[in-house]
Amino acid sequence: MKKMIFLTVVLMMLAPTTHAAGPVGDVIKIGMVNDQTGANKGSGRGMKVGVEAYFKAVNAKGGVNGRKVELVSLDDQMLTDKTIDCLLKLADEQKVFAVVGSVGTSNCVASLPVVKEYKLPYINPRTGATELRTPVVREVFHIRASYQQEVDRIVDQLVKQGAKRFAVFYQNDGLGTDILASTENAVKRHGLGLVSKGSFERNTVAVTAGLASIMAGKPDAIIVGAVYKPGAEFIKMARKEGVSAYLASGSFAGGMNLVKAVGPGAAEGIIMSQVVPELDDLTLPITRECKEAIEKNPEDVGFNSVSMEGCMAAKSMIMALEKAGNPPTQAAFIQAYESMKGTDMGGIKLTFSPDNHQGQDNVYLQVVKGDKLVSLK
Repeated sequence: MKKMIFLTVVLMMLAPTTHAAGPVGDVIKIGMVNDQTGANKGSGRGMKVGVEAYFKAVNAKGGVNGRKVELVSLDDQMLTDKTIDCLLKLADEQKVFAVVGSVGTSNCVASLPVVKEYKLPYINPRTGATELRTPVVREVFHIRASYQQEVDRIVDQLVKQGAKRFAVFYQNDGLGTDILASTENAVKRHGLGLVSKGSFERNTVAVTAGLASIMAGKPDAIIVGAVYKPGAEFIKMARKEGVSAYLASGSFAGGMNLVKAVGPGAAEGIIMSQVVPELDDLTLPITRECKEAIEKNPEDVGFNSVSMEGCMAAKSMIMALEKAGNPPTQAAFIQAYESMKGTDMGGIKLTFSPDNHQGQDNVYLQVVKGDKLVSLK
């Protein structure tokens, strides 16, 4: 962490004094920095597929006010030092208009000094972390619910199912500590406390000690606050050790990325929260639109909860760009977001203000049945 902070300071000292994006020509460049090859590549690739697919659909219809929208993506491998380096490259060399779809809470938080310095619109970092929401950062806009809202829904459901003894397994970083704090808040509302907790180091799958700490408390419900690869390792090991407690995780685990990594049988019964609508509910225009766009450009990801989130973020950007002038400016783009009041994306409405940069609060619960995620009504 000290190394990352030092690098941030050095890079900011080296940054140019003029930070505005270049004049918008025939192409509006949108940047993306996230994990494409590391421990959380499922989420990074999913965001890239969803955003790029929607931009391609818009470009096929003539773009935004006659301008094409181009995604410029760089891989940070979920390493915070690399996140900063990539973001500075996008701002200085590519002169991107905005950034979308970052992945990893610590990576998103590490990006904030650059975002603020360059006044760079930062759309839907894929995190529900409190630190990116409170206080409001002028450049940052969220198209998804917070981690606290996700965990509240999970805990309410588990209490309804009879759970009383809660534990948290979490990665030792911004994501994990946010999930830990959110769970403590959520169980407290029910007059409960945590019976145990266990952690592991980020970018590892060293979960054995954390599992032992969890089991010592004899929980009947465990919240897994980890990205999908170590989360899956924990769940497989817990099941092997005979742990029968309810297991639950959130959108940060990547939906089917977690289910596939856990494997047949062991994933059965896992409860997961999502921040996008049910993928098979095609009564929602936004779901139909995103499914069609992504299935035309699926790459190796396809239509899943993460690519859906990317698509929704991309659509919100197009809606804001359409209102940001011709040519658009970054200041007008930010104002366009803040002026959205019940703006319909196709069954999902966005509302922002200068004091609230989270556009919607929807959380959806699912459960694994037969190695598939199905709605938990």
